[in-house]
Amino acid sequence: MYMMKTIFTIFLFVAFAVGLNAQYALPVDFENPQEDTAWTQFANGDDLAENMVLAENPAKDGINTSDNCIKFVVVDNAAQWAGAVSAYYGTLEITDDNHIMQMMVLKDKISPSGLKIEGGDGDPAQIELKASNTVTGEWELLTFDFSDAIGVNYPRLVFFPDFPDDARTEGGTVYIDNIGWAGASPVGPDRKGLVAVYPNPATDLLTVQYPGIYRIAISNIVGQRVKTLEFQATGHKVFDVSDLKTGLYFMTLETADGSISTKFIRE
Repeated sequence: MYMMKTIFTIFLFVAFAVGLNAQYALPVDFENPQEDTAWTQFANGDDLAENMVLAENPAKDGINTSDNCIKFVVVDNAAQWAGAVSAYYGTLEITDDNHIMQMMVLKDKISPSGLKIEGGDGDPAQIELKASNTVTGEWELLTFDFSDAIGVNYPRLVFFPDFPDDARTEGGTVYIDNIGWAGASPVGPDRKGLVAVYPNPATDLLTVQYPGIYRIAISNIVGQRVKTLEFQATGHKVFDVSDLKTGLYFMTLETADGSISTKFIRE
């Protein structure tokens, strides 16, 4: 089974290797209508498009109040490791401060789910972790500790919605949302309108406004981290971007409410 997974991983790497640039930033919240196209389904029977779709959140009264998520229908003849892979979220840098990832799931049965990071520039080249839900019919936050990969950078992220320990005996429907670093749950859509980034485009000083910002991470169009700012929480942060090359940049704001992804242009 491991050999089959390795061969399939190599196949996916070839598929992603040509002309692929990062377009999104963690956390993966599926609020962008095109974000489901950033993921490639695999090992799920015939991998029909209808089995992995952007869907409305079926339970907004719990811990997940976002509007959208991914609905993944695992077919009965899917491989144990059926899931989806993406290289659209830039380089995942595993550090002492950034090694625990989380994923929200809503499932119709109790079973393990998984996250995997692969294509690393060091050892381990890939690492795969499992965690099981404890409830059905409501959202639950699963945690994955990638501390064994500290110091390694990974270009690809994989999720496994239903990852049994033994051969699969049945399928099921799983909703996936909010994949990201621990402590970085995305801000709800009702709060995103409070973000202000100006001037945009910017040449030297850029201002970011949102209550309780304490960290700003900036990545370029290919997902490379180019600037990280950490400071005492504030609602108004001005900083210099004149050292950046001209082009489009993605920002992740860590705030008292959670994380927010936005972007700006350096001209």
